[in-house]
Amino acid sequence: MIGSFLMSMLMYCVLLLPFYLLARFLLMKRKKITFGREAIMLLFFCYCVSIFSQTIIPDFWIGNGQLKFATIHFASSNFIPFSTIHNYIEQLQGPIAQIAFYNLAGNIVLFIPFGFFIPLLWQKFRSIGAMLIISFCIPLFIEGTQYFIGRSSDIDDVLLNAIAIFLGYGFYLLVNFIKIKRKRL
Repeated sequence: MIGSFLMSMLMYCVLLLPFYLLARFLLMKRKKITFGREAIMLLFFCYCVSIFSQTIIPDFWIGNGQLKFATIHFASSNFIPFSTIHNYIEQLQGPIAQIAFYNLAGNIVLFIPFGFFIPLLWQKFRSIGAMLIISFCIPLFIEGTQYFIGRSSDIDDVLLNAIAIFLGYGFYLLVNFIKIKRKRL
């Protein structure tokens, strides 16, 4: 299950990498380039492509020379906060324990890097207020897009993703604090 997600993510990253490199080359033509920052930007790009490939971009494959899209068999929406979280927590010992665990853990673990990379790469997003806004805007964008393209949409995903992004920001602050302390020694 996880292997197919990883292969899909990798495929999108490989397909979009030339476009990213061209765009970065054109944008950075006259600017000073640092290898470390560019490496982090590339990693962040691949991370974003991976997340969006699994949350927004529809599944597709090529068969008989035609591009075919996967049909969505079950799309639902939940606008009641904590409803899905509560249901999944109840199922952690039930017959769908693995699905419940992957949903809860995935919605948290997969979004932590947003909270780390964004303030690391862009100084204007290093304040708590800016990261609080970002921590809700990214998941709201994803879930809102899913709603309008006919995929499942859940307010609990927004909450879990926002918490995860803020946890990533906390990790950024911790790393930055340690870095500052080491410089002073």
